Amino acid sequence: MISGKQADCKLVMDYEVFNGVGIDEINNIAEVFLESVKRLTNKEVIVYSDLSNARDTFGIDIANNYELWLAYYGDYNDLVDVETNWRNWIGVQYTDRGRVSGVRGSVDRDLYTESIFLSDSTEIPNVENQVNKFNTESIVYTVQRGNTLSQIARMYGTTVEEIASINNIANPNLIFPGQELRILTNSTVNGSETRGAGSITYTVQRGNTLSQIANEYGVTVSQIVEVNDIVNPNLIFPGEKLRITDSTNSVLNPVMQNNFYTVRSGDTLYGIARRFGVTVQYLVNLNGIRNPNLIYTGQIIKL
Repeated sequence: MISGKQADCKLVMDYEVFNGVGIDEINNIAEVFLESVKRLTNKEVIVYSDLSNARDTFGIDIANNYELWLAYYGDYNDLVDVETNWRNWIGVQYTDRGRVSGVRGSVDRDLYTESIFLSDSTEIPNVENQVNKFNTESIVYTVQRGNTLSQIARMYGTTVEEIASINNIANPNLIFPGQELRILTNSTVNGSETRGAGSITYTVQRGNTLSQIANEYGVTVSQIVEVNDIVNPNLIFPGEKLRITDSTNSVLNPVMQNNFYTVRSGDTLYGIARRFGVTVQYLVNLNGIRNPNLIYTGQIIKL
């Protein structure tokens, strides 16, 4: 271990639990996270990974741009002939059962190169959190066949009680198709959208791509890129706000544009089917879904 030097170490992404997410999305999530941390902190970021994921999960783009802190419980001198997308590592955790004088129990033990230290050790700047700012803007939602207040509340990040109170609904279990409900958006619609005159502001969700967002709102990627002065269309990150307008500058209608639906946090295939008056089996067949119980945030569902 390096000692005798006072310095700050690079920031670390420790992404080990994937919950069945595919490799492409794992790398997309990792890249967005790493880039976001770099942008918000102005600090260098590295990847902590075991050998299996360094070899089989994280791709060449991540390996080319972010250094590796490897977890390998064995003789790390044997690693010179191991194939991964990284050519070398700047740190290795070689045991989780180490002993340190004065510390009770087992500890991790690591060996680092000088590259583990930050080249710039200035303080991380404060970043204002815009997520929870509140206002009382509202939208009008027209009840669809099969809707319930709990579904609608979940769609718009509010509660059944609030919707019932605002709309003077005596029986929250009784709503009907075509009924118009006023819903406070608290700056968001579907947890991601703010409406304004002639446009909406969409907050990027985890797993989003510009092509998905463009499909959802019936516009082109080029339109979004131009309006938002985006340099790299392949790099957007969760929390980023995008202004979206169509060529006529009219207010856009999400979700049903081009008969696609973008899965939101908390959605189930059953709930989506009910919301749009179709069967689960119809969505399964149309989208080639192998497991109806496994859909993920940002997934595009054809309707």
